[in-house]
Amino acid sequence: MTLPRLAPRLAVVGAGGRGLGYASLAAEAGAVIVAVAEPDDARRDLFAGRFDIPPARRAGSWESLDVAPGDVDGVVIATMDDLHVDPALRFAQLGLPILLEKPIARTWADCLRLRDNLPAEPPPILVAHVLRYAPYTRLLRRLVEDGAVGEIMNVHHIEPVGFWHFAHSFARGNWRSGAEAAPFVVAKACHDVDWVTHLVPSACVAVSSFGALNHFRPENRPAGAADRCLDCTVDCVYDARSIYLEPASAGDYSFPVSAVTNEQSVTAVRAALEHGNYGRCVYTCDNDVMDTQVASLLFEDGRTATITASAFTEFRSRHSVVSGTLGEATVTAAGVEVYSFADRRRRFHTAAATGTGIARGHAGGDAALVDAFLGEITSPTEGGGAALSDALASHSVAFAIEEARLRRAVLDPRDFLGTIGDTRLRLR
Repeated sequence: MTLPRLAPRLAVVGAGGRGLGYASLAAEAGAVIVAVAEPDDARRDLFAGRFDIPPARRAGSWESLDVAPGDVDGVVIATMDDLHVDPALRFAQLGLPILLEKPIARTWADCLRLRDNLPAEPPPILVAHVLRYAPYTRLLRRLVEDGAVGEIMNVHHIEPVGFWHFAHSFARGNWRSGAEAAPFVVAKACHDVDWVTHLVPSACVAVSSFGALNHFRPENRPAGAADRCLDCTVDCVYDARSIYLEPASAGDYSFPVSAVTNEQSVTAVRAALEHGNYGRCVYTCDNDVMDTQVASLLFEDGRTATITASAFTEFRSRHSVVSGTLGEATVTAAGVEVYSFADRRRRFHTAAATGTGIARGHAGGDAALVDAFLGEITSPTEGGGAALSDALASHSVAFAIEEARLRRAVLDPRDFLGTIGDTRLRLR
């Protein structure tokens, strides 16, 4: 995108993988990263050094970050799930546009706390539902609008989490515990719930869901397995050595190796596996996150959708089948294949190129999201509450899915919305 002569100045709260990724994409687009808040000293210094941030604009917490509207033009919040709402409220009160990493919050109550405590004229707040911004999603929506599949009747959507990715994030990593992070369907699959509800032009009125932690449990630990992978002789596909040490030994320090240690050396990776969470046996971690979940959605006009999130897959692009009255679309990051009922032919439509390196994140969705955020700073179009209210609506569906799983019941997501009161954030 082409930015004006005075490029946006951004503060970043949370200098982990997502914060660094968004900041790098913004800098590539011409923005200037001028401040950072991060409690990890080494990570904060690395981030600040990369973007040449002066010491006065480096803080150990979002509370102590000394910025004002005259200093920055927007804020990226990429902290852990339970640290989104309070910094968002602080910077919204300052009138600063916000890019807020998903999920909005760890609980639905905190989502409502954000909604209910915004200023009367809130700044633009874009939640990082990157899939809706991805080139393949925009391609699909154009094809649907052009009548390629007729009226959508059903969506079958699969989120292939990936065997090693699940082990990294949801068995060993920061999202392994419901007490510390949002429920699995909110923390991981709110992307997917948002994608489906973004595609189907009707309100979701009923959900059901089933899921469990089936495999990553102590009783499935292989005989003779050690507590730590570095001490283990059992042949295991979840061996931390294959996930972290082997890539590092080949000179690859990208994700997930980058999440294990800030230092790019085999010695540092090995030390992290010897002492940290990522070196533990995947069957004996303090994890309680389900490894498979299935949800069924009913929309107000009778349309339906299913969403499956599974640990037991290759780490690859999401896969969706969109069934319509005139055709069927098979959707991946590469593009959309449309099968026409009229002539019984298949036609593949290639999605726009997503670039290389970090620009490929979420099939180009990360870069497109950052471009949209910078656009909201330089030329606001979404009117403050509109983008957030859309995200809150899809979050309500995700939280309802989890509650339906716990109750083994069919629930109406609208029951979660409560009393809206203020129409500026009315949810559909």
